[in-house]
Amino acid sequence: MSSRMDMPEWQGILNDTDLGGLSFQDSVLETPPVAARAGLYVYLNAMLHNKPSFDDTRATKFLHARYDEDVPTLVSDLILASFDVLANAISRNEPLRSRTIIRSFIVNKLTIFIQNHYSGMIFEPLSTEHCIRQALGRIDPLSSQSFDMLSETRQDFLFACALHDLLPESSIEDILGDVPMQSLPASGRYSKEELVSQCTTDTFKIDQYVSELENTEGNSGAIAGAIVDIMHSLCANNDTMTLKGICNSLSRRPMALDVMLLFTQSDTLLRPFCHILDHWQDHEDQGEYQPVYDEFGSILLFIAAVQHRFNLNPAEMGIDAADSFVTQYLRSSSSSGSIDKLSHYENDLLGSWIKGLFETEGISDELMSACKPNRFHLLVATLFDQSLKACRAGMLAMETLKGGLEYLLEPFLLPSLVAGLKWLADRLWELNIGSPDIEVLMQALHALLKPPRMSQESSLIHGAVLQIVARRLETEILHLQQQCPSRGDTKPLLGALAPYTADNDGKKALEELAAWSVSPKGALLAALRNSIQALALWSATAAASTDMSPPSFTFHQLLSTLEIKGAYVTLESLIDEMQSANITDMAMDVSAVMILAVQHKQPSDNQDNGPRPIRLPMNLHNVLQARYDAASELSKTDSARASVIVRLYRRVEAFSGQIPVIRTENGGFGQATAPHVGDGHGTEIDDVLAEAEVQTAAAQEFLSGEHTSLMGMADAAFPLSIAGNQWRSTVNVAKITAPEETPSISPKLKCKRVNDSISRPNRQPAPMISYYCCTVNKIQIGSGNGGALGIR
Repeated sequence: MSSRMDMPEWQGILNDTDLGGLSFQDSVLETPPVAARAGLYVYLNAMLHNKPSFDDTRATKFLHARYDEDVPTLVSDLILASFDVLANAISRNEPLRSRTIIRSFIVNKLTIFIQNHYSGMIFEPLSTEHCIRQALGRIDPLSSQSFDMLSETRQDFLFACALHDLLPESSIEDILGDVPMQSLPASGRYSKEELVSQCTTDTFKIDQYVSELENTEGNSGAIAGAIVDIMHSLCANNDTMTLKGICNSLSRRPMALDVMLLFTQSDTLLRPFCHILDHWQDHEDQGEYQPVYDEFGSILLFIAAVQHRFNLNPAEMGIDAADSFVTQYLRSSSSSGSIDKLSHYENDLLGSWIKGLFETEGISDELMSACKPNRFHLLVATLFDQSLKACRAGMLAMETLKGGLEYLLEPFLLPSLVAGLKWLADRLWELNIGSPDIEVLMQALHALLKPPRMSQESSLIHGAVLQIVARRLETEILHLQQQCPSRGDTKPLLGALAPYTADNDGKKALEELAAWSVSPKGALLAALRNSIQALALWSATAAASTDMSPPSFTFHQLLSTLEIKGAYVTLESLIDEMQSANITDMAMDVSAVMILAVQHKQPSDNQDNGPRPIRLPMNLHNVLQARYDAASELSKTDSARASVIVRLYRRVEAFSGQIPVIRTENGGFGQATAPHVGDGHGTEIDDVLAEAEVQTAAAQEFLSGEHTSLMGMADAAFPLSIAGNQWRSTVNVAKITAPEETPSISPKLKCKRVNDSISRPNRQPAPMISYYCCTVNKIQIGSGNGGALGIR
C-alpha cells in the first residue's frame, strides 16, 4: 500500500468521522475567509503609525495566510494598500512626519520587500510589472493634481521598482502616461556589503550616506543595513571614537531615524548601545578624560533621541537588566535627589562640579576622571536643583549662574542638558504663579536656550537636545504665558523652541481623542465601531468602484480605546460589532487584523520566542484567547456570540501563522497552511500525513515506555485503530474538555473516562511528542516538568 493516502481516502476518513462528540470550538462551522481591502489598509496603517514596525517575517506570515499561493494578487493588493494609506494621510492632513514615513516605506521598503520575497514567485504570462500596472491603475483616480505628494510618490516608486529590477525603466513613461521628471539615480543600486566596505575604509563617508537615508530613490534599505552593521561592529570592538560621529549624525536627523526603523527593530538597533554604556570601559591609553565624556555623551544622546522619537519602553530598547544604567537614566535622570539621601562620595562629586562650574577652577581632568560619565549624567538634575537654590538664596550671583550653565554648552557636556532641561520643565510646572523661584528658573532657561554664542559643533548637538525636550518645555512655558500675559520673557523662549515643535502630531492626536469622546451612543467605543462599519462598507463596494478613496482611519483610535477602556471592554465592543454588522465577514476580517496589528506592534522577540509567562499581559490577543477557551460555557447561554468568538480567534491565529484545525460548512475539516518564510509554500496535507506516520510510531514507543500512567490514560482516552497506513480514533473527542481559563490560571484537563486529572502549564506544554488523531485535533503527550496530555 502507498505510504501516503490520496485525497479521496483522506476525504473519506473525514466524512466518516463521528462529528457528534466534538467540543463546541471544533463544531463551529467556518465560513470562507474574506480578504477585505480594508484588512491590508488597517495593517499597514498600524505598522507605520508612530513607530515603524513592519517586520518582514511577521508580514510574510500574515500575507501568506490571506493569499496562500496567489502571489500576483498579493503583490497588487499590497501596493494598492500602501497608496491607500498615503492617500488617507494626505486627506487627513497628517503631520509631515507621518506622510514622510509612509512615502519612504512605499519607495524604499516596499520595493525591496517585493523583490526579496515575491518577485521570483510570479511566473509567465504574469510578471511583477503586470501587478504594478494593475495596482497603480486603481489608485490613479485618487489623485486629482498632477504634482501632489501622491503623484510624486507614484513616480518615485516606479523608478525604485526599475532600480530593483521589478520592471524595465522603459515602461515607466507608459505607466505614468507622461514623460517622467526624473531618472534612475546616477550612483545606481547600492549594495550593503559594498557600503560597509567603503565606510570601513573611509569613515568620513558614513555621514554622507546617513544624509541620503531620507532620499526617496530606493537605496535607503542598503544604507540602513550598512549603518546598523557598522555601528554594531564598532560597539563590539569598543571603537567609541568612530561611534561618536555616527551617533551625532543620526541624533540630529530624526527623519533618518524613522527610515532606519523601516529596516530594523528598535530593540535590535539599540541593544548593543545600551550594553556598551552599561559596561563602559575606558581605553587603555586614555590620557585626557574630556574625550571620554564626549564619546559617552554622544552615544547616550543617540539612545535618548531614539527612545523619545518612538516612545520606547526598556523591552523595546533591548534592555534586559532592571539595574541597567540606561533604565536608571530614563527613570530618574530628570529628578533631583535630596542632599541628605546622597552618599558621602556623591556629595563630594556634587560639590566638585558646583565649584568647577561656578568658581574659577574650571572642569579639570582630575574631576572627570574621578566622576565617571554615567555618574555625572545621573547627578545633573540634582546639580541644577542645588545651583538654582544657591542663586535664590543669594549665595550665587545671577551672572555667575548663567556663566556656569553656559559651560554646559560645550560639546562634551551638552548631552547632559537632556536631563537638565527636563528638570527645569518639571520644576516650572511645580511652581506656583508668582513664586520668586520662577525668575531664577527663567534666567537659567534663557542662558541655555538662547545663548549669545555657540560653536558650529555645539549648535548641532544643541539642536539634537532640543528635539527631545522642546515639546515638554513649550507646554510649561505656554502655561506660564497664559497665567502671566504681561511677562515678556516667554515669547523669545517659545521662538527658540518653535523649529522643534512645528510638526505637532501630539496636538492632532488630542484633538481627535476629544472628537471621539463625544460620539453619540458610546463615545470611544461607538467611534471605533463606526470606523469598522466604514471600513467594511468600503471593502464591500471598492471592488465594484475603483475611484473610491479610503475612509478616514488612524490606528491611534484603537490604541486610545485600548488605553482608556482596556482590552476586555474593547474586545467585547469588536464582538458586538461583528454580531450586528450587515457585512459580517468584512467586519470580522477588519477586527481580526486590528487584533493582530496590536500584537505586531510589539518586538517580535517578546511575542514569538521563548516560553509564555505565567501571567500574560491583558492585551487584545490574550483576552481573545481566554474568551475562546471559555466559548463552550458561553455557548450554553449565547451560542451565536460564542461562534463569533471562535471564528475570530481562528482568523487571528491563522494570520499569526498558526495552524488551527477548522470545520468548514461542507461538513469536512480544513487546515490552514502554515507559511514557510522565504519560499512562501505552506504545509500540504500529504506532508502532514507523512509526518503523522513517523510521529505515530514515536508516540507508541513513548507510551510503551516508563510513563505507564500516561500510557494508561492515553489508552483509555484515545484507543487507536491502525490498519496499514490508515488510522483514526474511535473515541468521542468531546470527552476531554477544558474549563474556562484566564491568562493567569493554569486549568486542569479532565478525562471523564479515567479517574485522574493532570495540570497543563498555561498554554505552554512541556516538550511534545505529537501525532494527528483523525486529523481533527493534534494530540500532545508531554514529558518532563510533570508532563501533560492536551488537545489543540
